[in-house]
Amino acid sequence: MNKNRLLGIGLTFLIIAFIFIQPAYVGPGSKIAKAVLSSFWGLLFSIVFTFTCLPLSIYQYIIGTRQEQQLLKNLRN
Repeated sequence: MNKNRLLGIGLTFLIIAFIFIQPAYVGPGSKIAKAVLSSFWGLLFSIVFTFTCLPLSIYQYIIGTRQEQQLLKNLRN
């Protein structure tokens, strides 16, 4: 399978998983997450935050992996 296609399938799966994921369990009895996600603005903020940070973190992971592969290639030569 093509690497780009596999990456696309993986990213699509992650995005769908983050849309349908249950509230985060933070704080005692998950009171903080329930309070934030119960309001419209809290839910909107969490969705925007997820769609902003998720691509950035995936991009950083890909860049780091490529740099690691380049470093190992240079060390072998």
